[in-house]
Amino acid sequence: MGFGSVSANAMSIAMANGDVSGARKILSSTVALVFGISIAGIILVISIAPFIPWESFVHLPASRHRELVYTMIWLCSAVFLSFTTDVLSGRFRAARRAHLSMLLDSFKPWLELILMAIALNFSIRYDYLALSLLASLLVYLFINTWLSGRSLPALAFSFKDIEVSQFKVLLKKGVAFQAFPLGNALLFQGNLLVVQTILGPIAVALFATARTMVRSINQVMEMVNAIIWPELSILIGTNNLVKAARLHRIAVGFTFIVSVVCVLILSLFGHSIYELWTRKAIYLPQHLLVLFLLPIIFNAVWYTSSVVHTSSNQHEGLALRYLIACTLAIIACGVLSYYFGVEGAALSTLTVDLLLIPYVLRRSLELTGDTVNQFIAGLCTEIKAAPLMLNQLIRNPKKILG
Repeated sequence: MGFGSVSANAMSIAMANGDVSGARKILSSTVALVFGISIAGIILVISIAPFIPWESFVHLPASRHRELVYTMIWLCSAVFLSFTTDVLSGRFRAARRAHLSMLLDSFKPWLELILMAIALNFSIRYDYLALSLLASLLVYLFINTWLSGRSLPALAFSFKDIEVSQFKVLLKKGVAFQAFPLGNALLFQGNLLVVQTILGPIAVALFATARTMVRSINQVMEMVNAIIWPELSILIGTNNLVKAARLHRIAVGFTFIVSVVCVLILSLFGHSIYELWTRKAIYLPQHLLVLFLLPIIFNAVWYTSSVVHTSSNQHEGLALRYLIACTLAIIACGVLSYYFGVEGAALSTLTVDLLLIPYVLRRSLELTGDTVNQFIAGLCTEIKAAPLMLNQLIRNPKKILG
């Protein structure tokens, strides 16, 4: 529900300002709220699950009803308890060790896979498989709690530090965070339904596969966002706007250049990659590939910049506009698909980018104390210095990275 991101930002800002007591109150209040929601959710599932005919949904005999009930209970419990891990991971960020959190998260799927493989070695019952996933989550939660606690011992949960007044702030900003996944659902799943309705299943297959290949470029932006988010929280929270503005320029310039390069590479080799992936079962015209790639460049202009909003907990305005822009993109997808086919659907996502670029950049400059002229000049400076910095990084990484 966004509580983890909101509290992690707030804790990082408080610790950067030396307010250990305030950070502890944020952690304790958030853990109490999220854990309370999780327990209530688990109790609700336990109360309802036995009375739902799960076996009829998956076409299994009634004799397996109990197995499926326990499956749903274990799976839902794993989901609810996972909410707490996001909050506890915030201690890594507050300790300026966000890289450890990302490293730990990368091992979580492997832990799930190992325990599932062990369970499958003894049984193929669904409830045992679900229990293995719950067990992996509990192991991960224990490791996360232990390591994040060691990274910053002063930031520990305490019942006396729970403040009910914090709940209102967490709810307001946490709910605002839900506009982002909701907007993504509208943008990425909604337009598939529109294409299916207007153009049919063949167009859906072409649209979905081409978009998946093209949006692999967005993983670069996601990586950059994850890296700069914790640092921006600290810099903006401590009012170190000079460094925040420079970090913002470097990140935006880097993602834009990389996106342009990746778009050019896919423009040249994407058709061959697509044929290899689909085994030539679906034909992707070159001009259509270019139309799918075009929005990526516009997306790079604002997506990394938007981290300034989220890292400073000033994301409500962006959240509302993102949701509105995604809704308008669905309408645009319907209109453009009707008149221009898959080509129109491919370009419809530009609606989001064109609507958000002015607001996101203007607000990011305000939050970092930057101006348009300084931002553009700074971008040019960082781009010119990039080859030299890369060369120095290769030759002497310790000097550059400190």
